[in-house]
Amino acid sequence: MTPAIELVARSIPEQKQLEDGSGVLPLTLGPSAGRSVTADELAKWTADNEARLRSLALQHGAVLIRGCGINTPEDFGAVSGALQCQPYDYVGGAAPRTELVKGLVFTSNESPPDQPIPFHHELAQSPTPPAYILFSCAVEAQEGGATPIIHSAEVATFFEKNFPDFARKVEALGVRYVRVMPEVTDPTSAQGRSWKETYNAGTREEAEAVMRKQGTSWEWLPNGDCKTTTAVLPALKTDPRTGKRVFFNSMIAAFTGWNDARNVGENAVVLGDGSPVDKEVLLAVAKFMEERRVVFRWKKGDILLVDNTLVMHARETFVPPRRVLASLRGTPLVVVEALEVGCSSPLSIATTTGLDPSTRAVPATKKPVRVGVIGTGAMGKEHIRNLALIGEGLATIAAIADPDPNARMEAVADMGAERSADCLVFEDYREMLWSNTVDAVIICTPNFQHIEVLRDAIPSGKHILCEKPLCSNVEDCLEVERLLEAQSSRKRADSSVKKGIFMTGMEYRWMPPISRLIQETDSGNLGQLHTLVIREHRFPFLTKVANWNRFNRYTGGTLVEKACHFFDLMRRIVHSEPVSVYATGGQAMNHKDEIYGDGEPDILDHAFVTVTFANGAKAMLDLCMFAEDEQTETVTAVCELGKVEAKAPESTVRVLRRRSISRLGRVPPPPDRRGVPEVVTLPVPEDLAKAGFHEGATFFELQSFFAAATGASLVPVSARDGRIAVMMGAAAQESILNKCVVHLDVPGMDRNNAARVWELEASATGLAAQAEEEAAAVLGGAKLRSKL
Repeated sequence: MTPAIELVARSIPEQKQLEDGSGVLPLTLGPSAGRSVTADELAKWTADNEARLRSLALQHGAVLIRGCGINTPEDFGAVSGALQCQPYDYVGGAAPRTELVKGLVFTSNESPPDQPIPFHHELAQSPTPPAYILFSCAVEAQEGGATPIIHSAEVATFFEKNFPDFARKVEALGVRYVRVMPEVTDPTSAQGRSWKETYNAGTREEAEAVMRKQGTSWEWLPNGDCKTTTAVLPALKTDPRTGKRVFFNSMIAAFTGWNDARNVGENAVVLGDGSPVDKEVLLAVAKFMEERRVVFRWKKGDILLVDNTLVMHARETFVPPRRVLASLRGTPLVVVEALEVGCSSPLSIATTTGLDPSTRAVPATKKPVRVGVIGTGAMGKEHIRNLALIGEGLATIAAIADPDPNARMEAVADMGAERSADCLVFEDYREMLWSNTVDAVIICTPNFQHIEVLRDAIPSGKHILCEKPLCSNVEDCLEVERLLEAQSSRKRADSSVKKGIFMTGMEYRWMPPISRLIQETDSGNLGQLHTLVIREHRFPFLTKVANWNRFNRYTGGTLVEKACHFFDLMRRIVHSEPVSVYATGGQAMNHKDEIYGDGEPDILDHAFVTVTFANGAKAMLDLCMFAEDEQTETVTAVCELGKVEAKAPESTVRVLRRRSISRLGRVPPPPDRRGVPEVVTLPVPEDLAKAGFHEGATFFELQSFFAAATGASLVPVSARDGRIAVMMGAAAQESILNKCVVHLDVPGMDRNNAARVWELEASATGLAAQAEEEAAAVLGGAKLRSKL
């Protein structure tokens, strides 16, 4: 039997160390010394190591595979397909290309060799860009022809540090791209792809349907060309997987490179409000890219895997012949089994926005993940019940831990005799962590105990799902990030050290109607999102062990304990970071007649919270915990062209696309000119509904956790996401306490002063030092600076 191949890290002279020291660009892999590798062997290796390969791309930004016998487009296509990502249709791009392997391999930009192509993220001018782009060299150029690359985080740092005013403007307004497409493809231009090929359309009506879906506006010119203006798109964003800021756009490419008989580059990109960009700033950024770029010479058979969120690419001029192939890929796949909804064949979908409620994802794995549940109160038992539905081929309950004997007994009874027979029961969670009985743990202890558990759980190397809130204050959340970073450092220094994935539990992302709303807003069909309103009306907090959830000092406050879910949803839906929070609220009804050993309950039972985001979007939370006898949620997202509204427990989604957007005149649109709403009902399967109190969301969240733990997908909710949700909740608590607007700063971890996460701008004068001291206590020791 031929031994399995092994690819090892190589060094090439052109590679550069990333500025933050996290990797090299590009990481280069090749066969071990004296070993030849065929294209078939490389495809099999990729299939066996696809999660690892994507992880390397995430760490370094790009991976160059060299010396592995890639000779044909089919060879390249086999490797690209083995990466196990969604297929991606090349719709909306400007580059003339020829399809070589159907739906998988194309030539790269076929524009003339004397035209350089500036740096860009592939299809950043599209509302749904690819997750990855792969290149392969079929024919080396006689001279030139390199594909330069640069890490987008380094460009973002340069941009924001040196041009902060314009950077803030760009982030707040976003950008639009303006391009004139010919009726017939023009091979003399890098932007010469016809509107017919761009939108895979045979008629104007078909092209308009695609443009309408993308939120693109258009104007048909007399000669048959089409002038398009995109919806407002982000130009700066935070990669949710890494927390890194990225310069995710095609601004430099458009401004400096979109020049041909129909287009003038300096007019090809404008800010979201239509105002011009700053020419001098963009030229300075382009100069920085030129100085910092990585340029390696292609060798025949090379494959370059680029994480399209993290790395920009370009093309040098060249002396022919030269042939470089390209393959665009979507997000990682998860194999899905259909439920009884009239669909009998398996499907494949990505898990980045939650799962369609009619499907249940089953990531491929060789053996089931052994799970330990720490804390077996109400939420712990909900996880136990949903784990039973996941299936023992994917995960099994191997252990539970809780110091309370009644809680342990209830959990064992909940599992039933058959499941509990093989489940170990621990009083001390530390014994579970350091035993060899579990691969992953789900932490469901009281909020204030999360940090204590995580100090032990993270060094154990287990996969971790930590229930919301990540911690009860910001300072502890930052400690969690430092612990994870330290474990990563140990892993880099010693490959034998284990490091599992870490995920913050935010079930509401996976509520079927909310998940569908996210898919709708992500699609860009309704254009840019402007306002978001979340309302939860429900019953009071239930009784917990020792009544810990009655006090701010244990919960972080209602707007941390309860509302962190909603602040996480705001960031996820808006795709931006919060810059200010204002809140009003109080304790009107609940728990006022209760007295405990720790004193009288002090938690809020109602609040209104408004949040302003860096991209200009506004969001509001309406929370009332004495309004109804059941838990009800409504999420309403209003975009340029209409709105989406999700409701639970009705589990409905209402989508309205307005037909009359502007120039309404003096009367409202008549009935025949009004948009007709589409209402979709997403019934929750009965077994999922019975398993908990979150409309099946816990089940879908667990699927995403195991998909990430088994390498089938990325972690959807990071520790950083958990921290920022806590920060927003604590800021809202602070706003109520001091009747002020709280301004937020959301960078990555501030190593010099890790606890400084916002400034307090008081709306009234004369706040005493005592008030600031009380505020600091609420925020868990975070430093406040008051402008009085």
